[in-house]
Amino acid sequence: WNPTHCAIVFDLPQPTFRHKHYAEYKAHRPEAPPELRAQFDRIRELMRAFNVPIFEAEGFEGDDVIGTLCRQAEEQSIETVILTGDTDTLQLVSPWVRVALSYSIQERKVYDEAAVRARYGGLTPAHQPYIKALMGDSSDNIPGVPGIGEKTAVRLITEFDSVEGVFQKIDRVMPPKLREALQSHHENVLMSQELATIVRSAPVELDLERSRFWMYDRSQVVELLRELEFFTIVRHVPESQALASTEGEREPKASTPSSEEQPHLDYVVIDSVEGLEALVQELAGSRRFAFDTETTSIDPMRADLVGFSFSTEPGRAWYVPVGHREGRQLSLEETLSRLRPILEDSSIDKVAHNANYDMTVLGNYGIRPKEKIYDSMVAAHLLGRKALGLKNLALDLLGVEMTPITDLIGRGSKQVTMDLVPIEQAAPYACADADMTGRLAKMLEEDMGVEGFLGLFSDVEMPLVPVLVTMQSNGISLDAHVLHEMSRDLDKQLKELEVDTYNAVGHAFNLNSPQQLSEVLFNELGLPKTKRTKTGYSTDAAALEMLKEAHPVINNVLEYRQLSKIKSTYVDSLPELINPRTGRIHTSYNQSGSATGRVSSSDPNLQNIPIRTELGRQVRKAFVAENAPDWTLFSADYSQIELRVLAHLSKDAALLEAFNRGEDIHSATASMMFDVPLEGVTSDHRRIAKVLNFGVIYGLSAYGISQQTEFSPEEGQKFINSYFSKYQGIREYLEGVKRQVRETGYVETVLGRRRYVPEINASNFIVRQAAERMAVNMPIQGTAADAMKLAMIRVYRRMEKEALKARMLLQVHDELVFEVPVEEVDVLKDVVYQEMPEALKLAVPLMVDVKTGYTWGDLE
Repeated sequence: WNPTHCAIVFDLPQPTFRHKHYAEYKAHRPEAPPELRAQFDRIRELMRAFNVPIFEAEGFEGDDVIGTLCRQAEEQSIETVILTGDTDTLQLVSPWVRVALSYSIQERKVYDEAAVRARYGGLTPAHQPYIKALMGDSSDNIPGVPGIGEKTAVRLITEFDSVEGVFQKIDRVMPPKLREALQSHHENVLMSQELATIVRSAPVELDLERSRFWMYDRSQVVELLRELEFFTIVRHVPESQALASTEGEREPKASTPSSEEQPHLDYVVIDSVEGLEALVQELAGSRRFAFDTETTSIDPMRADLVGFSFSTEPGRAWYVPVGHREGRQLSLEETLSRLRPILEDSSIDKVAHNANYDMTVLGNYGIRPKEKIYDSMVAAHLLGRKALGLKNLALDLLGVEMTPITDLIGRGSKQVTMDLVPIEQAAPYACADADMTGRLAKMLEEDMGVEGFLGLFSDVEMPLVPVLVTMQSNGISLDAHVLHEMSRDLDKQLKELEVDTYNAVGHAFNLNSPQQLSEVLFNELGLPKTKRTKTGYSTDAAALEMLKEAHPVINNVLEYRQLSKIKSTYVDSLPELINPRTGRIHTSYNQSGSATGRVSSSDPNLQNIPIRTELGRQVRKAFVAENAPDWTLFSADYSQIELRVLAHLSKDAALLEAFNRGEDIHSATASMMFDVPLEGVTSDHRRIAKVLNFGVIYGLSAYGISQQTEFSPEEGQKFINSYFSKYQGIREYLEGVKRQVRETGYVETVLGRRRYVPEINASNFIVRQAAERMAVNMPIQGTAADAMKLAMIRVYRRMEKEALKARMLLQVHDELVFEVPVEEVDVLKDVVYQEMPEALKLAVPLMVDVKTGYTWGDLE
């Protein structure tokens, strides 16, 4: 709306005249939770920063204040829009006033007089209090008349025009039962009308000058948004006071970067051989520089280089264009030949933000920096920062508002690639990327020193970068024909399931529509109701699992969903992701995508292919060894690493003894819990013990055990009690973790990786419980993740040292997958047996299982 004026209205906590008139007014409403009350103070802060005046009046509600301000604006011929979620304000709609009613974040409707009439059968805004007087309002505890709903209230007011008209002609009200109800609640109706009518004479005065919008100090707004970590909103905040007048309307100018005290900027474009030579000398003499690449794609395996940027000190940076469609620039070949020695020089520190991306791009051009890499994004992640983007961190830590990339390349269908951006526009943007990366690196390095993270950063995270880059570049071969065949089979199965389901129900419907499925299950078939949603009753997986025994159609629906998901997520999409340059699938690995320190996979996520289902195994069979049978796939998998970490951390004597004796830990647990010798442990005993062993790591509850076994929650609790009576060291350890996180606000791995858990002090019990589970799990899963990272580094270095042809391809949880010539299998087996158990010294040995096979699904 680009308003010229803006105001905000608050309720006050004191009772209003309505409470004094009717003691039960809003009496049943629960008190606002403390988490919500704290937000009101923040909203007031934000309004003050925007110079938006706050209006409130003791003894009156916010709606009364709004009504008064609207009347005063209307008297001055000022159009007003009310932003609210409250339908009560519809009575304020007039030729000068509209109501923008928000139903949710995504749904808003603007009501003018015509829209109000359309909603209420032709009744006007002035009729709204009458409707509320008759039907009441449960949210405000306005009584009205029992049994009268909106439809009846609208009919009565349509016929009699007002509450007064209803009672003046009460004899004409039909049916008689309705007439009797009205007569017996006459006083309530009159009182309800008074409660529902917005007062327009509250003691407030509209001050137009004070309400003038766009007059804020933008730097104050940005500072508060930084404190709140609302980084993405900052770019939407226009400059203040810079208003252009168009046909009497005020419009804010486009946003420009804010500035605090910053170094003088010396950004230079390098477009000559002499300039490039001088830059190379500058970089060689600096011993440390920040760099960034500009490319044509966010996929590093498909990206073409457009330019390089470098920075050696705050405010000083260079841009070397090499791939723009137009403009003076150096040839790519000549630039690469001069920059390669500097980028690969192991004596020079090289700083990048998301170094994985830049190094993967450089690797495609034959440049492979392997040592002295410093990634400011990973450093920020280690320090517990949530918003890890360069621009967010620059705003948060440096107070610098950087230009968003969309200012250069546009958005949506009009977006272009970087090579089409003029050099004179790209240069300052690219230079700023390198400049801010260098500045952030220095600050984050100091912070890591204070927090004690430098060892973890330099010994684990940074040596891992070239390993992940190599794995991404290696990719893995995919037999698309296998998946095409599988897709045809799944199509057939899905059609059969549809027919079976429709036959069981008696008619066809859209199986993919939760609303239609809800209607069929709960209204037509009369199955037990699940939790209520906006579109009916819940049909999510958890809800349907509870109904599996209620009707055969439920199993059909669950199977249909499973097949559909596998088909769309993997079977149909994976062949489309084969890289045309390499003929292989290339996932992207992210070191900062998990709070526990685990490396995550995306585009595509190859870590989430189900391993325990036949469908998942079929998908894995499409991943093959190239040049088989001369080459094969090889996997090395840590055996029960998280339970071994638990033994180390808890120092539980029984658990340590079982691992050190080389016993099967689930059988050993079953033997102890059920008081039978190892040879007497049955498969059922072991299954229950396994659920408990892994359940401990993930904070499994008695209900959780009942979900995974045939036991009731009560029996599940008995098993938990029995488990902890046998493993008292584990119980003491878990309680110790909870105490520590409550005292310090964080938990740590063996190597000192932290996870901050502020939710541990939440007033909400459910949130606190989730935080406890998170806190218990992180040191175990995080230590296992650190061990895997160290293992990857050790194995990678041994493979390089021994000049093996074998390639490391995938990291999936506790497993590494390689592609290896058949003649090297035994050599690689020795390497993983030697290096992986030594990755992290624990109180129990780390064990590794190896498998080979021509496809990922056939590893044995």
